[in-house]
Amino acid sequence: MIAAHRHTVAANQGKVAALRALFPQVRSAMGHLAAMSRRELLAGEQLVHWRAMPNDQVDFPTRLSARQLKSAQNMVHANLSGWLVRLQDRVRELVTGSTLAEYEKTVLYRINARNAWWASSLELPWVTDGERLVPVEHRRVATTPEAVWIAVAPETLKLGRRLAKHAHKQIRFPSLSRVNTLTLDGIVAKTQPARTATQRGHVGYWVKAATLVRGKPVCVPLITNPRFIRELDQATTRGGKLCAAIQLHLTEQGVEVSLITDQPDTELRTTGSVVGIDFGFSSALFATSQGQLLGRAMLARLRELDTVLQSLTADLQCRGVTLKTDPTYRKLQARIRDYVANEIGRLLNRLAADDIRELVVERLDFRGGGLSKRMNRLCTRTGRRVLKARLQRLTERHGVAVTIVPSPYSSQQCCGCGYVHKTNRKSQSRFVCGFCGKKLHADVNASRTVASRRSRPLPDGSGPRSRENTRRLLDSDHRHRWNLPTQGAVHGMTGARGRSPTAA
Repeated sequence: MIAAHRHTVAANQGKVAALRALFPQVRSAMGHLAAMSRRELLAGEQLVHWRAMPNDQVDFPTRLSARQLKSAQNMVHANLSGWLVRLQDRVRELVTGSTLAEYEKTVLYRINARNAWWASSLELPWVTDGERLVPVEHRRVATTPEAVWIAVAPETLKLGRRLAKHAHKQIRFPSLSRVNTLTLDGIVAKTQPARTATQRGHVGYWVKAATLVRGKPVCVPLITNPRFIRELDQATTRGGKLCAAIQLHLTEQGVEVSLITDQPDTELRTTGSVVGIDFGFSSALFATSQGQLLGRAMLARLRELDTVLQSLTADLQCRGVTLKTDPTYRKLQARIRDYVANEIGRLLNRLAADDIRELVVERLDFRGGGLSKRMNRLCTRTGRRVLKARLQRLTERHGVAVTIVPSPYSSQQCCGCGYVHKTNRKSQSRFVCGFCGKKLHADVNASRTVASRRSRPLPDGSGPRSRENTRRLLDSDHRHRWNLPTQGAVHGMTGARGRSPTAA
């Protein structure tokens, strides 16, 4: 488990200015390095991790040293690796939802796993099982002497490129020339604890970082962060450590530094209940399958902030002021983002304190709740990013397993009989099943429906299945469960065995 903890920098203006001067140069270098990597990927090559970058061989102007360029390349590789994973997930969804033949789907899955969308030619290993070809994993080729390499058809490679191009429109290539957080490796920044007793009262650590002036690094003191001290003590007792790398954050006032700890993940819980969670803003942020509605005060507070946001937005637009350039608007947006992040973390920690061994969740949706489109967009973007990180941290820190399930129709499906129909949800808070007559709070019903889908998790947590496939699967399960005909209306259950009038 990797955790970063921010510290306030207690340095004079000269040292702060030297650190701030790193950002334009590192941003420019990362932009050029990312462009180089993109050209290589489009040429069919794999993502490069290490580059030989002495100052006299780079093809772009920079004041960074060779060590600083290596640190910039590490940041580029980390960002592009994450982008490729997201692109893979989206391409996998497109292939899964297609009507292609199974063999062609298998080939496209394997192309996608190798990030070989732009390869001019590609061969894949197979073994023959009678008249059927069985794929061989690349790592097992050496131990499979009977493997046969077969070239991928040009039209299949072309289809893979089209799928990647379509996915690229949604998963944009990251813009690394505007980052406000730099990860400085141990080769350009070193951390050491304060030595004297006087320093320990106010300064917990010192960071020595290389600047643009060769041979003149700066040493900046960090104000003690009590939470970081507790986390570091826990990490040390469990075999963890303080990482050599640091994060340098650019702020409006100056800079801040995050120290990073690395500790083993907590073992998964083996006892406790399985709880489904429905995310939404109809009456609360979280609704659990146990009947809890969490985050109702958060929704009320966001409505208050939404009123302020709408008023400020209207005033700035009337005066012709660009929203992003107004410091008051930016501070209000940052305030809202911080509030959403803190509330999500607080509520998930509250759930982790209960006797729960697994959470079953669906895709987050912040729409509704009487909020404006601008506030919904801000909360959704922040909430999805924060929720993904917090759920991962829930597993790492507390040992609570998280299962992601398909989200379509969870608000329309009855948690009792499994019947799906849009008329089941009478209002934002009222659910009445048209098949079995079950009445329940709509959000609680949705959370129990999410929990019931635990047996069909999404593959690798890669995102939602197509709505059409999910609906066919849900309808098929419902008809099979109640012994209903494969076609015909089923609205309204009658009879002891739950047959519909059509079935009777």
